[in-house]
Amino acid sequence: MNIDFEIDGHPQAMHTCEGRREGDWIVFTCPHCPEYENRINFRTKERKGRPAADPDVLHNGTFVPTGLEQVEGNRSN
Repeated sequence: MNIDFEIDGHPQAMHTCEGRREGDWIVFTCPHCPEYENRINFRTKERKGRPAADPDVLHNGTFVPTGLEQVEGNRSN
């Protein structure tokens, strides 16, 4: 889903990223920006990634560990 925000009078697109776990890393990728990747090490808090080609696009996302999807779904009800 894309949400348009207006910051300083300029519209900005918001892309929702998909998160997955790779070892100690939570990896976020964007289905609309194939070059975008954001990695966060949940043990060390280190962060690294590759920016999107369009710097005006904002990215956000969440990660729910396997097995907790049901808990997360119940919380939104």
